[in-house]
Amino acid sequence: MKDMGVEVIRLYDWDPRNDHHPFLDLCRTQGIGVLVSVSNWFLQPGGGLPARDANSEALIRSFSNQAGTDYHVAVVGIVIGNEFDGYSIADCATFTNSLVEIENSKFGGYRKVRIGHPLAFIKQGQFPCWHAWGELLPKVSALGQRLFLAPQTYNTADYLFANAEGSGKGWVEQTWDKYKVPIWFTEIGQDRTKPNYQTVVDQQLSACLAYAGQHPEQLLGAWFFGFGDKIWISGTSEGSFGAYSHQRPGPCTITFSEKDFTHWDVAPNWGTLNVDVLSETPLHGVVKTRYAG
Repeated sequence: MKDMGVEVIRLYDWDPRNDHHPFLDLCRTQGIGVLVSVSNWFLQPGGGLPARDANSEALIRSFSNQAGTDYHVAVVGIVIGNEFDGYSIADCATFTNSLVEIENSKFGGYRKVRIGHPLAFIKQGQFPCWHAWGELLPKVSALGQRLFLAPQTYNTADYLFANAEGSGKGWVEQTWDKYKVPIWFTEIGQDRTKPNYQTVVDQQLSACLAYAGQHPEQLLGAWFFGFGDKIWISGTSEGSFGAYSHQRPGPCTITFSEKDFTHWDVAPNWGTLNVDVLSETPLHGVVKTRYAG
């Protein structure tokens, strides 16, 4: 979804073996900026973390242009991990610092794109996310001005921008005052099982656009969650955030093989994917209206 004039898509589980980027090339032709994503596996002590130096180099190359002289022009940032699933704050910092060190030593001519760590909007203490950032930020100080805060929230616009915890000030303003690090919501939205979900999303996006326009140093933008429902839990709260829903039957079924997976082991049953038809949900109109033009 558009982020203050730049559309943003997250990539999951990018295959470092790829040496060309038809998807990123297509995004560029459509004026879409991309937050490339480092999946949780790379940060897990039982996964890719022990080989972090080699993995960091391979990931950077996978996000690069074909000439290997810079990040692909469509790349506007890197998001590392997601909501501390299977790894700790210390693990996250260890991998992040490795990535930056490898970038500095082997890719010195590359743009210094922004880096963030998507974080669930969990309140432990005064405000959501503060407990984690209090521990993480000192550990990744090498990022300097490249860092952005990446909260993932379904809270109302009032909470985010006007009155958090009855304080009379919005969460965004107070978080900026505390950390002086810009915020980029890597998830914002509301699921369709909740009352007044369309109004909640409309007010969220409207407030994000207005606040970012007034305070660009504080709020970089917001990524609407999400493009499509999670079909494997269709009808549930978690599976009902999409601007599109999946409708069957579809045109074909894809059968996966070992070549479709890069770093996890699900053999011998690689599974299938039913390619179905997407239909617009009521949230599609809300998002389109707010970002039109």
